[in-house]
Parts: sequence; C-alpha cells; structure tokens
Amino acid sequence: MCEVIERNRAEARAEGRLEERYEIVTDMLRDGMNINTVARIAKMTDEQVMAIGKKAAVL
Repeated sequence: MCEVIERNRAEARAEGRLEERYEIVTDMLRDGMNINTVARIAKMTDEQVMAIGKKAAVL
C-alpha cells in the first residue's frame, strides 16, 4: 500500500514539474528567444520546444 502511495506522489510531483517546464518554455518563446536556446536551457529537443510553442499558439 505504501509503495502505491509513494508512486502516486512521485507521479504528481513529476507532472507538476512538467507543467512548470512547459510554462517556462512558453514564456521564453513569447519573449522572442531562439528555439535552439530554449531547447538547450530546458533540456529538450527543438521538436519538443516547437510542439509546445505551437500548442500555446506562440509559434
């Protein structure tokens, strides 16, 4: 039972961090930062950054 609770907590924390990363990436793109720079800082691929930008209607 404890393992399940801990796994759920870990997943919730990871999901929160992922949402925060998306928000930061979106903000950087809105500020006009280069996709390559954003990807390097966020430790993502250019394609991931572009997908976030398109989803947020920034690109």
